Amino acid sequence: MTPAGLIGVSCVLVLASACAGPDSPIKARLQSSTKLTEDEIAQTLAGVNRAIGGRVPLLRQGAVTRQMVEKERNAVFNVLADARDLEDTGLKTIDGTQMRGLRAPATSPQSEIEAMATVWIDAGTLLPRWYEYAYAMPGFGDFSYDLTFDVPR
Repeated sequence: MTPAGLIGVSCVLVLASACAGPDSPIKARLQSSTKLTEDEIAQTLAGVNRAIGGRVPLLRQGAVTRQMVEKERNAVFNVLADARDLEDTGLKTIDGTQMRGLRAPATSPQSEIEAMATVWIDAGTLLPRWYEYAYAMPGFGDFSYDLTFDVPR
């Protein structure tokens, strides 16, 4: 290859990596089966915040998509508030999409029964796509939300 050809290939590689964006490494890391470190969870949350940007969080229930009420929004976004409280629950495929679960202790209305909340992050877009709330006792009122986001304004 000529020196001009090498320079051209180098320029293409530099431009391709620049176009990939700052979240490319964390997106790739989210698809790995190895548990995330606390620092990687913090990087993931920063990427999630960038991905959400000015988007409006919506909740899908069957064929209906609606805005989330304050209680629903708080439940989802409280999980994503502090990386120190989160644990990596690993990978899961939901509707054909690779997701990474981040779990935190949840506030239970019945103080004697523990609960956990998990937000599943789309590894390709860094958007939260699924929320699960589960009591330590199965069948005690577990629920989940199918999440989507309106276009940025």
